[in-house]
Amino acid sequence: MKATEFGWTFPGRHRRALSDITLSIEPGQRVLVLGASGSGKTTFGLALAGLLQSPDDGVSTGSLEVSGSSRVGLVLQQPEDQTVMSRLHDDVAFGLENTGVDPASMQPLINQALREVSIDMPGDHPTRHLSGGQRQRVTLAGALAMTPGLLVLDEPTSALDPAGVREVISAVSDLAQDRSTTLVIIDHTPSHWWGLIDTVITLADGHVVSITQAPQSAEVPQERKAPRAVVSQGLQTHESSPDALVADDVITSRDGTTPLGDAHCLHVNPGEILAITGPNGSGKTTLAMTLAGVLRPHAGSVTWGRDLHDATSKELAEIVGVVPQNPAHLFRASRVDAEIASVVGAARAERVLQEWGLSGLANAHPLSLSGGEKRRLGLAVATAASPKLLVLDEPSQSLDDASWHLLISQIRALQQSGVAIVMATHDLALVEALQARSYELTRVEADSVPPPAAASPSPLARANPLALVAAALMPAVALLSTLDVVSASVALGCVALLMIVMRPHIPQWGVRLAPIGLAALLSGVTIALYGQSSGEVLWAWWLVSISQGSLTLALATTLRILAIGVPAVVVLSRVDATRFADALTQQAKAPENFVLGALAALRLLDVVSSDREIRGWMMRARGVGDGSALRHAVGTVVGILVSALSRSETLALAMQARGFAAQRTRTHYRQSRWTLSDTWWVIGGAAIGVLSVFVAVMTGAFNAVLA
Repeated sequence: MKATEFGWTFPGRHRRALSDITLSIEPGQRVLVLGASGSGKTTFGLALAGLLQSPDDGVSTGSLEVSGSSRVGLVLQQPEDQTVMSRLHDDVAFGLENTGVDPASMQPLINQALREVSIDMPGDHPTRHLSGGQRQRVTLAGALAMTPGLLVLDEPTSALDPAGVREVISAVSDLAQDRSTTLVIIDHTPSHWWGLIDTVITLADGHVVSITQAPQSAEVPQERKAPRAVVSQGLQTHESSPDALVADDVITSRDGTTPLGDAHCLHVNPGEILAITGPNGSGKTTLAMTLAGVLRPHAGSVTWGRDLHDATSKELAEIVGVVPQNPAHLFRASRVDAEIASVVGAARAERVLQEWGLSGLANAHPLSLSGGEKRRLGLAVATAASPKLLVLDEPSQSLDDASWHLLISQIRALQQSGVAIVMATHDLALVEALQARSYELTRVEADSVPPPAAASPSPLARANPLALVAAALMPAVALLSTLDVVSASVALGCVALLMIVMRPHIPQWGVRLAPIGLAALLSGVTIALYGQSSGEVLWAWWLVSISQGSLTLALATTLRILAIGVPAVVVLSRVDATRFADALTQQAKAPENFVLGALAALRLLDVVSSDREIRGWMMRARGVGDGSALRHAVGTVVGILVSALSRSETLALAMQARGFAAQRTRTHYRQSRWTLSDTWWVIGGAAIGVLSVFVAVMTGAFNAVLA
């Protein structure tokens, strides 16, 4: 890689993200990129990965040449934005498919990559059930499986527990051992990588300020350390206080119905710091948000003089300040200074910005900030209103050294002023520096409840999804040709008979079928009242007239809607989106880029749904969750739309980094096959349609729609 006076400016920005970058990175070299938050490190990584090429992405100056293997691995900061597929092995295989790897060779590569990052889960494990740290390791596994010629890692350990950090470092070390892979690592904790990297590049304000050799093992710098806190013994006490956070036999639950782990009994007095620690997937975030009063527990109570979960949003905001793991969920305004002013007013906003080192970003949009800058803004928003209780989820994630020490200084000041602080964190150096009381969680096993006895897949589960969709469409096409009671009754009867025989498991089938039933009923009532009269008039009033003909037409319409809608609901409830996408691309020869883009968008809906939930928590914590339902809905929709656009941009970058839309023949990890039974499904659907029309014709009930 060679850069000569390379610069980059994003659209709509006047300030260059990178400027006058001149350097070279040799094949097989191992490089660590350092710099403060906002120094251009992430932009530098994207440029190296070849993702800043289109004029739509921005304006470049100078030249940047990246030679070597066409396979580039990239791991970005936010792991939830990089999960493309809905199942574990499919997601790891995504880059292999895009780069044309032989399907027979994929499974060993997938297994090896997952072993290297210590992910031991079934291949069909839903990616939406992975924790943030697990997602980060799975994303790295997807990059490792591609055996890239260039691997760019942007904060690859930021969401990992200490064990996960060691596993990731070991996996990256193994990949780089033979020097066939050029390695570029962006990290705020350089000590993780001493002994592996050769060169250190330091950026500041988009410029290269130094290129040095990495320290040898004998001169490895120490981990982050800060002077130990000196805390008033009057505040640092475990005795009861009139105002204190008390969790009494609290059992947490993310979804409100499924209990998560054992009961917790906790007491945090003013001036105390409680650090919730534990491995990825142990429930730290869920417990922290429960203690903050924004997530209702499955059992038990959380109080600060009163039950926090029964408090109104405004009352809660007067007690608690919260910063989620993704600070963007906290933001409401379009400018950094307006975000702070919404809490403390414009007069004090400038002082708060100065305290958190954000003065130079006052006019920026909060979502345009770097990861570390977003973290500092979130901390500023949560602490500006002087809360009595401060709950932080991974408060040091993505912070550079200066911001890390600033965080410690600010937390100590809050502690001395009598604020009770709860933080969920992997950063043991932060815990030590603050002399926090540690409450360690153990990993919660997702399969703690014994699984049901294995059963053979139902015929619907075994069928090709394309065949099921075609089978459901066949009766619909026939019923659209006629509007009569007989044909609709025959089709609906056949569907009911098939459901009785196969007994398909439809999650929440009542909820799923209710809209179809309601639509059928309303349509029938409307036609009965306002349809064209014929035959004997049974009842009439002003514009309303009920006749024998309108009742017959209403019944035929109701039955037809049910006969068309019920099979569609049953099929769509049983069709797996990934298998359907495979069938569309392999059997129907649909455009792969379009189908896979839609599939990734469906996966992103899970993330956006989670965003909506977490954003609702944060709006409650900020005191704006009590407004009218309409106002709250509008604010939530706008916030989620902005978040979705931001996430979709990151997802597109992640997909492109794994070879998506490259000009090469794509292979398929999951093979879609069309069997004889699939043909019979289509024939059966066609037979129902033909039988329905035939019976209607033979009984004289056929009523052609176009006649």
